[in-house]
Amino acid sequence: MDTYSLLYSSSHRTGLLSGFQRLRDQKKMCDVVLEAGGVSFPCHRSLLASSSDYFWALFGETTAERSADSIRLPALTPEGLEAILDFLYSGWLSISSSTLPVVVEAARYLQVEAALSICERFMADGLTADNCCYYANLAEQHFLLNALEAANQTIAKKMAVLLQKSRVDLLGLNFPSLMAVLDADEIPGAKEVDLIRLSLDWLDENGPLPLLKSNLLLSRLRFGLVAPSDLSDLCHGNRAMATPLIRSQLTRALEYHHMGSTQPIAQSRQSTLRGSPNSVLLVGPAQHCTNFYQICTNKSL
Repeated sequence: MDTYSLLYSSSHRTGLLSGFQRLRDQKKMCDVVLEAGGVSFPCHRSLLASSSDYFWALFGETTAERSADSIRLPALTPEGLEAILDFLYSGWLSISSSTLPVVVEAARYLQVEAALSICERFMADGLTADNCCYYANLAEQHFLLNALEAANQTIAKKMAVLLQKSRVDLLGLNFPSLMAVLDADEIPGAKEVDLIRLSLDWLDENGPLPLLKSNLLLSRLRFGLVAPSDLSDLCHGNRAMATPLIRSQLTRALEYHHMGSTQPIAQSRQSTLRGSPNSVLLVGPAQHCTNFYQICTNKSL
């Protein structure tokens, strides 16, 4: 009885794509033309259908586009469509911060999940104080959940800088991101009173919102960390701060401020500092600190 071996050639797949790309460059054997923004792109149905769920459905047995010579895609820009076609034909995705929106839009519309994953990784790896709000809005719009979470974490981390230099970006932030940021236990360098002012300005800029949504947003603030005089100023004439839910939280915050030395008994999330809960300050002789650290962490310094 013969024995058979199953061997794989990694170069064959690369060569197959290279062959299709060569045919595309030479406009040979192309059997469909895609149009976007007045620009035409000759392509091969078989490659498109095998690489995209959108084209697989478009070229199905019962669709009018199955035998059409030309297909218009008015929802896409030429730049976005070209980037995705280049990716389907080569495996390489050309992307920059400026072209990211149209590339993501094309990848989402054409259901090219591999390209979307690359876009998401590009966003998560390139987050800075200058682009985190922009990337958060783009990720939220196109349901890029990993990039959205990373952007929200960066916004919380850079909030002190953003409040000073990029307040306009914060006021244009999407609602879920702002809620996620205000839920963060760590917002280094940002005062709670400034977060309250930001939230109220955001509501003015993006409103009017239903009171239920404004309650959801404002209830994430920690009023117990704000001086009573500042709370009084912020509440004056502000409808969003006058709802029963928020007024009850404000009342608890004011009661907390008047408790004096008994405040630890009433400690809650509303009065907990936004700082790292994992930091331990050791004061004393070096040997005693070392022994205490080893006991608590079961590690050696």
